Amino acid sequence: MGMLGSYKVPDKMMALMLSGTGEENLKLEIVDVPECGDNQLLARVDAVAACASDNKIIDQGPNHPFLYGWDLSKYPIILGHEGSITIVKVGKNLRDKYKVGQRFAVQPAVPTKPYNYRERYRDPDKIQKIAVGYTLPGLFSEYVLIMEEVINTGCLIPVPDENIPYFAVALAEPISCVIAAQRRMVHISKDDKTSKTRVEIGPKKGGVTLIIGDGPMGLINADVAMSFGPKKVIVSGHHERRINRIRRVLAERSRKLGISLICTLSDNLEKVIKEETGGRGADDVIIAAGKREAYEEAFRYVARRGVVHCFGGLPSNKKFVQLDTHRVHYDEVTIVGSSGSDPSDMAMALDMMAKGLIDPGNYVAKCGGLDSAISLIKAVKRRMIDGKGVIYPHVRYPLFDVERWGPEEERNFLEANLKG
Repeated sequence: MGMLGSYKVPDKMMALMLSGTGEENLKLEIVDVPECGDNQLLARVDAVAACASDNKIIDQGPNHPFLYGWDLSKYPIILGHEGSITIVKVGKNLRDKYKVGQRFAVQPAVPTKPYNYRERYRDPDKIQKIAVGYTLPGLFSEYVLIMEEVINTGCLIPVPDENIPYFAVALAEPISCVIAAQRRMVHISKDDKTSKTRVEIGPKKGGVTLIIGDGPMGLINADVAMSFGPKKVIVSGHHERRINRIRRVLAERSRKLGISLICTLSDNLEKVIKEETGGRGADDVIIAAGKREAYEEAFRYVARRGVVHCFGGLPSNKKFVQLDTHRVHYDEVTIVGSSGSDPSDMAMALDMMAKGLIDPGNYVAKCGGLDSAISLIKAVKRRMIDGKGVIYPHVRYPLFDVERWGPEEERNFLEANLKG
């Protein structure tokens, strides 16, 4: 993407701006490339992925919990929080730490009070976490200003291997959320009644893991769960097209690891669970769907002393579900949850990529240039995409479907389509 040693940053850039609540306020605009302060970095955005959370910001506007009353009509924001960046300018106070050409993944959830734009927030002193692509500049843009909040909290994670492609670095964030989630799942066991208790982290080794949800995060959860060595992974969902894709892209990995992969439509799940577990239920159930029914279903299918992970968030107006307390009390079912990840989870995701333990190319279903960003975000909202969608901000190209994406495909696409 150009010689970085003499990289020339333009005065203007294209960015995806949100200036109010609702899709009608989402527009691609030409804006000034931000000035880099003494304690800041300016980065080129090499790839950015769309997330269902982007639509939550669009739909809720200033009422979104992470916007804290920010007035979008006065102060529009740039969306995008899953991305891969390359440093192109370094503030003078950071030149001993950062260099032009360094590549990073961005941890978007930033655990700090805001330093910048404090007057734009409601009650800034009460805020404990802000986020990139929310009130900090987002990644659906050609360039992004990396502000003090991100730098000082360690939320820039170095890319450990230059061979990791841009799209894969962008997907480190959703993958890290899955890693964080599954490392919160614990199984307590002992060899006999008199031995010491043993705690094992992650989906049960040699057990049965059920993922409810056939979207992109269901696919990633199934892939990462295999790293913990279950005997069987069952994935269920309502969309035959998505279920078939998960079965197809994970077939080779499951075969190599000796794990039985069962992908089924939700209507058949009860029968499948009964057959595959002998009626015992799944040792781990990961709810990768934002539906109340999925939560209630999970407690029907979890085994005694199993774990239910509340991964998919529910809308605020549907956040309460019925819970069979006897399952928790008498069957000793554990309920856990998580939201997002931290820099160590991001680093682990990148390390797994570098070692070939996961292949993010399996997750990509659509790609395009920055002029396709709005189309992609709408496709995510309308569930018209079976995996993750990746945008290359320095390219102008219509959204297109991919069966699988990899370093060679990315390289060829960029060489053919990079502007300038």
